[in-house]
Amino acid sequence: MSIPKQPQRFEELPELLTPKDLISYLPIGRDSVYTALKSQAIRNVRVGQKLLITRAALRDFLGGAVE
Repeated sequence: MSIPKQPQRFEELPELLTPKDLISYLPIGRDSVYTALKSQAIRNVRVGQKLLITRAALRDFLGGAVE
């Protein structure tokens, strides 16, 4: 589920994202991403040991202000 190249547009992101994907896409650091995930500021689900984030959850976190 890793993003092969840095996406230029929000719609180019895969439907399911990992924390690593968020770190490469968002202009915030690793600790900030994990803090937002832990507090559910960015909605996510845990599947086994993986955290998964939908593109819709990321859109909500960004306040719908995506292109």
